[in-house]
Amino acid sequence: MIHGKKVVALCAYGISDPQVFSFITELNDLLREHGCFLFIYTMNTEIGNGGEFYEAETSVYDLIHYDRTDAVVIMDEKIKSREVVQHIIDSANANNVPAIIIDGKYDNVSCVDFDYAKGFEAVVRHIIEDHKVRKPHFMAGKKSSEFSNERLEVFKKVIAENGIEFDDSMLSYGDFWSAPSRAATRKLLERNELPEAIICANDIMAINVCDILQSAGIKTPDQILVSGFDGIDEAFLTTPGITTAICDSHSLANTVMESVLAVLSGERNFTKYIVPKFVANESCGCKRVDLKSLSKVHELNNRFYHHQDDIHIMQNLTAMLMCSHTFEECTYHIRHSLTDNLCCVVEDAIFDVEKNYFLEDVKSTTKSIIYNSYSNSPSIVPYCEEQILPYIDEIMNTGYPLIFNALEYMGKSIGFVCYSFEKYSLVDWSRTPSMTNCLSMGLGGFITFRYQDFLREKIMTMYQNDALTGLYNRLAFLDKFEELKSRKVHKGQTMTLIMADLNGLKQINDTRGHSAGDHAISSVAKALKETCPTDSLCVRYGGDEMLALIPQDIDVSSFIKEMGLRLDESSNQYGFTISASYGSYKTVMDDALDLDRIISVADGEMYKMKKEKHKS
Repeated sequence: MIHGKKVVALCAYGISDPQVFSFITELNDLLREHGCFLFIYTMNTEIGNGGEFYEAETSVYDLIHYDRTDAVVIMDEKIKSREVVQHIIDSANANNVPAIIIDGKYDNVSCVDFDYAKGFEAVVRHIIEDHKVRKPHFMAGKKSSEFSNERLEVFKKVIAENGIEFDDSMLSYGDFWSAPSRAATRKLLERNELPEAIICANDIMAINVCDILQSAGIKTPDQILVSGFDGIDEAFLTTPGITTAICDSHSLANTVMESVLAVLSGERNFTKYIVPKFVANESCGCKRVDLKSLSKVHELNNRFYHHQDDIHIMQNLTAMLMCSHTFEECTYHIRHSLTDNLCCVVEDAIFDVEKNYFLEDVKSTTKSIIYNSYSNSPSIVPYCEEQILPYIDEIMNTGYPLIFNALEYMGKSIGFVCYSFEKYSLVDWSRTPSMTNCLSMGLGGFITFRYQDFLREKIMTMYQNDALTGLYNRLAFLDKFEELKSRKVHKGQTMTLIMADLNGLKQINDTRGHSAGDHAISSVAKALKETCPTDSLCVRYGGDEMLALIPQDIDVSSFIKEMGLRLDESSNQYGFTISASYGSYKTVMDDALDLDRIISVADGEMYKMKKEKHKS
């Protein structure tokens, strides 16, 4: 419960499907009347059709906050994965939250089931008994489908009761989909004798059967009657309209609401049945029936034309996210009219630039909000699990459901996005899968490119920098010098060259070991780097010789004094004296500058200082 409202979590798939949309909106209105609020957790890719990468989308069901959820409703037939559904059930049971399964059979849960057998029987009886068909043909779904096999048994039962003997020639398989059903119909047309009616196990196959028959010059229903089943919207928009049975959203919403009230009052492990409503239509020779077809065509047109505009915007947004330099820049790009109703939350592990989030086993225990349309702040803030969402009280006061999607890239969850709209709009809901995919691709690409940049810089550092000191090696120094010389800002500018040579390296190696010698060399390099201005070029020129090219006129004596202080600190740290001799040279930067000559001069000055030290 949140703010005095009982929370119902709906686990679904494909909420922009008109039937699912109608069911959810009707259910939400009913829940609102009874003081409940709906949280929708949904996938956008059908399990099994999207490949193993898309299984990361199922992480959306792990977002359910069971400590504040009063009931879970699971659309089993939409999710289409027994393993995933069982995981949700187990999680609910572990938290003592009652679960209701729609259209599925599981142990120790309450169920809302469609009596498909009775609904399909009404269709078959209408074709056989009302239209007096004696030569029927059955277009089944998949051979392994329990739904298809159940409808086949209903077909056999009805024709047997009407004195028609079944044989295998009456059976084809269209696999519940367009291409297989079209192929099966073409094969059927090769026969010498055609059936009087083709009774299909679903509407998609019936629509395609009609299309193939008409393409072959066979009229429906004049020559062959056709029927479908399940009452999808397209069945009422095609010509001819398809005879079918509807699993209507109104009956489903009311039955689910009754079940929610029952489990909230303590009832458990019951089953409520809904019989699909039979609808005769043109494909069997009856009068055409249009169920809100005009409004559906209008919405379908809206979805289509909005999609054409939105898709270009989202492609650009994906590209901008991928090409961002920082996460803060990502949040800036996400701000758009299409993102006015969402909150984007990511795993904190994706911020670690030194880890490959998608290929390494990177664990994350915390999350951050990188974008929230309800806040004007562009900053990234920690995500609070207990809060669920910022401004949750204001959102719940609207009465419209929250929609959760998982952000997935390369088979791994990178966070989630939550949508909250202030009205029911099929256009808005149908946009959510594309927007989620846009954010997933954009952020996933950004994370990948960011890691590649890190690797490139690391490789460049290994190539350009001396391993012991971190200063440029000679080859990299020469490249950087040419870059420096080519910049117009440095033309005619005084340049200062400093040579620094470690004193007594051989003695340190002989008396304290080569490890101490390495410490001494790196100390001189570190002191040189830290004493130089940031735009200087520092190179390990020889074994114990360091060189700095400073693009400005500096006080050399002050520079050497500061170097000495830094080396005194290193001496105290390692327990032995670390000092250096120095040489310098000043010149003016121009195209004719001879680098070898000025290094030679500075080197000579350094050796003069070194000789003086030896004498003393």
